[in-house]
Amino acid sequence: MDKSTEAILAFALGLCVLAAWYGEFRLRWKTGAAEGFWPGTTLAPAAAYFMAASGALLITIAEAGVETRFDVSTTQSHLPLVALLGLIGAAITEEAVFRGFAAPSHFSGRKLLCLILGGSAVFAAIHIDFLDFNPHDEKQVITLLFEFVTAVWLYFARFNPLNPTRSLLPCFMGHIVRNLAVFGLNGPKVS
Repeated sequence: MDKSTEAILAFALGLCVLAAWYGEFRLRWKTGAAEGFWPGTTLAPAAAYFMAASGALLITIAEAGVETRFDVSTTQSHLPLVALLGLIGAAITEEAVFRGFAAPSHFSGRKLLCLILGGSAVFAAIHIDFLDFNPHDEKQVITLLFEFVTAVWLYFARFNPLNPTRSLLPCFMGHIVRNLAVFGLNGPKVS
């Protein structure tokens, strides 16, 4: 399967997830019903969105700085414009899974800490080519570490005092900002 088809499928899946999530969000907004199947179907204060997005940007800038320092930064030689859609769709789907279904909103204390660390490790592992991972390859290690830090940050975007309703919207925003920033910093030639 070529990259364009993968991107379109990732976007379509993300769109379906978002549509279903929004359906429950709208129902809760109108009726005041309790959370149903979809987690985090509430609004959050503006500060929660700003915090999620700004943290994601700072992590991405730090990653670029570390890559530059170790002279392992990469530039995409060619990336179809449709890939942007795939990045957005993947972010929505991953947030629904990792910060949504796999992260019950009632968790706190040690359970929440274990969830954050374990979930972040799994999140980081799926964002690298784990079968070809070489712990002596600086680029792969940097990517793994910053994916872990990103995951911890996105959990924090949901489980922090600025997001008292534990909405997933700041997580969606932070992850999309992160993906678009990585895309932008790699300087691809878009076609």
